Amino acid sequence: HRIHNTPTCICYRNTACASSHNAYSDRHAGVLQCIQSSRFALQIKGPRKTRMSGSRTSMSSVNLSQVVPCLAYSCCSIMMMLLNKSLASRGGKIPLSCVMLVQNLATLILVHIFDSCLATEAKARWRMNLPPLRVQTCLAWLPVNLIFLVMLFSGFKTLQLVTVSLVSVCKNITNVFTTFGDRMLFGEPVSFEVLIALMLMIIAAYLGASDELRLDGGRFNMQAGFWMTVNCLATSAYGLQIKLSQKQTGLSPYGCTFYNALVATPLTFLWTIWNGDLLKFLGNVELLEPQYLFSLTMSSLIGFGIGFSVFWCISATSPTTYAMVGAANKIPLAVLGIMVFSEPVTANRVLFISIGLLAGIVYARAKSLLKKQGSKNHSRGPSKQEAIELKVDKLENGNVMMKDAGSHGE
Repeated sequence: HRIHNTPTCICYRNTACASSHNAYSDRHAGVLQCIQSSRFALQIKGPRKTRMSGSRTSMSSVNLSQVVPCLAYSCCSIMMMLLNKSLASRGGKIPLSCVMLVQNLATLILVHIFDSCLATEAKARWRMNLPPLRVQTCLAWLPVNLIFLVMLFSGFKTLQLVTVSLVSVCKNITNVFTTFGDRMLFGEPVSFEVLIALMLMIIAAYLGASDELRLDGGRFNMQAGFWMTVNCLATSAYGLQIKLSQKQTGLSPYGCTFYNALVATPLTFLWTIWNGDLLKFLGNVELLEPQYLFSLTMSSLIGFGIGFSVFWCISATSPTTYAMVGAANKIPLAVLGIMVFSEPVTANRVLFISIGLLAGIVYARAKSLLKKQGSKNHSRGPSKQEAIELKVDKLENGNVMMKDAGSHGE
């Protein structure tokens, strides 16, 4: 830049001055190319250590951001199951559709309460901003609620024909479908250890239900098989559709909770009118008792927690991990059943707990190995061939810029 702005540029009419000036410009261009190439070489070699150190320091935070949502979903699910079991042991009969309607209404109320009470900094930090109401987003969440209703209805029809134990075994088989669906739709890696963990979970579920399956084997027929198949497909499609809707809308787990309750409320209201549960629910005298009001309130609060933790777990991990956490929830329930509800301790139940824990450990180790492998591939940086190609492109771009500058000066 200094060369072309000096008074020597007036001497361009002199041939000797012009030739010497061009020679000096060529030497200056060579120096600039050397500097640029050295800087580029440093840029190629430098970030490799930075990425490696960054991946090491962020590994614990990444693991924590995935473990916490899984623990939250597991705790809420176990609390809901214990509450339902407590209600069933007391003889309470509250229609499931009405419970869902109350939970959805309570979720909408709680979302607006949190939105009005939390500070702006807290909402931005925890991504709890209330999203704007849009018709396209509601339509994107409509398949999730429709699949959920199909899953509930088919599960209800299945439980009328077979026992809970057989449904539990088939639910664990559904995790295999979810794993391969997650692989095909979202590219989630599936290793051999992940498949081993799934097989161990199926074996554990069969051992835990083997005593009841011997007594229930004669009740399984074609009708039960049909509703069981529909329920398994709907269960697998539910987790996959949640992930797909999250990608389409870009909502946070808090926004997903709001839109899910917003779309589900009119659907469950129509369902309660169609099956007549709403009139039975409103005319039930037992609802005025304090214990049922308390149970219904707790069910609404835990339902809000389950809805939020499900979307949080799927967005932070994958539908496969969400399905595995749901299957692993039966292990602490079996332990609590022995300790709290005085259920008998049998050899099959002990095997179910032991193999289920082993399956959880194998799955956690498999996902950890896959994550480490992905981080190594990401932190490896460009190969030698890619570095050479980038270096050549940089030098060519520098030559073009120098030629353009020389032609502009002339």
